[in-house]
Amino acid sequence: MFKIAICDDVISTTTEIETLLSLIANVKNYELDIDIFFDGSALVKQIAAGSIYDIIYLDIEMNELDGIKAAQYIRSLRLPSLLIYISAYDSYCKQLFEVEPFRFLSKPINTALFNKYFLAACNRLETKILFFPFSFKQRIYKVCIADIIYFESKGRYIIIHTSKQDYRYIDKIRNVEDFCLKHDLNFLRIQQSYLVNPYYISNLCLSEVTLCDDVTLPISTKYQKTVLQHYLTLAEDL
Repeated sequence: MFKIAICDDVISTTTEIETLLSLIANVKNYELDIDIFFDGSALVKQIAAGSIYDIIYLDIEMNELDGIKAAQYIRSLRLPSLLIYISAYDSYCKQLFEVEPFRFLSKPINTALFNKYFLAACNRLETKILFFPFSFKQRIYKVCIADIIYFESKGRYIIIHTSKQDYRYIDKIRNVEDFCLKHDLNFLRIQQSYLVNPYYISNLCLSEVTLCDDVTLPISTKYQKTVLQHYLTLAEDL
């Protein structure tokens, strides 16, 4: 089940979004729990009371508390909600960047784009709840897929580089790649020793990739063409 909040001070917009979500849910067999708010202050109060939303559709300009201030509050709690802004205005780029929006939709809503962004959000959420399991010294561990920046093969070991810390265990990179393929995880093989999470790529050229933690990794000649093709295919949904 995906828990979704729709926050917009225009009733026709909240009704349209709810209808579009219901249509997609029926086709994809998704179970949705939808709450509707007509101002950012009402959304913030509900979150303060303990509600956590997977996806929040958020208007920017509202009377009591605008969408950017509501988002700042949400981010201050370190909640992982995906924020999809819906607005008739596109002059808020700097402010939006600071609250890490997932997508931006202009009014009037383009149905095809709305559907595409919602499915991309669902894909991101499904990836977040997956864990990568491994064993080391007779203990079983698991790491959240969403936290993994890249896998590195070093000697007999696989090093899992995450946003929080690194882990090490004995295995082959091919087994890691097989796991990713089996679970439809779009990690990119850029070299014999590296599998990279495309969500953490900040810059990509033919010969190297730079990740959001400022680590730069080389792309071997063997993988250059396929990495670029796969990344361009994935980029629309990142």
